[in-house]
Amino acid sequence: MSSRFDSLETGEAFRHCCACDRNLTEVSMYIVNKSFADDECVYEMAMCINCREAMNEKLSEESRVAMFDFIHDHANIDEREQELGSDADVADYISHCITCDTDVSSLKNYSLGGMFAGEDLIKGVFPMLMCGKCEEKLNETISEETREVWDRFIGEHFPGPPSEVRLPTHKPVLI
Repeated sequence: MSSRFDSLETGEAFRHCCACDRNLTEVSMYIVNKSFADDECVYEMAMCINCREAMNEKLSEESRVAMFDFIHDHANIDEREQELGSDADVADYISHCITCDTDVSSLKNYSLGGMFAGEDLIKGVFPMLMCGKCEEKLNETISEETREVWDRFIGEHFPGPPSEVRLPTHKPVLI
């Protein structure tokens, strides 16, 4: 596993799904999402593929289509996969925003997403990095219903953050 996707809380690979608490070594695949503000990780989670699919089903059809279209219209996934292949270093995948190509070194806010099978990072569409500006543009395309589903999920699974922590409410980042 790439250390960029390890839990900052433990310094190790994520062990459990944030939604169902299932051991991630017992699932076929899972995702890791992390959001950064001013180079500080303000949110991190791992979610098994079953919970990810269940979450996607709760999102409005309109939002699922809008998110797919946004990525399709702003990121050249085929070219990226062809250029990087499966042997590229993880850093090459997350060195630029997937949609606007801004270099990570010049970003204040961004999110990372990775998909794993066991401890192996699956390379293809993931891993990816999306800058805060592109996340906001993506957020503009989703429905209020989807924002409410996501906010409810954040509230249920990440309760009581310190007031200065900015959780990614209103936007289902890289799920």
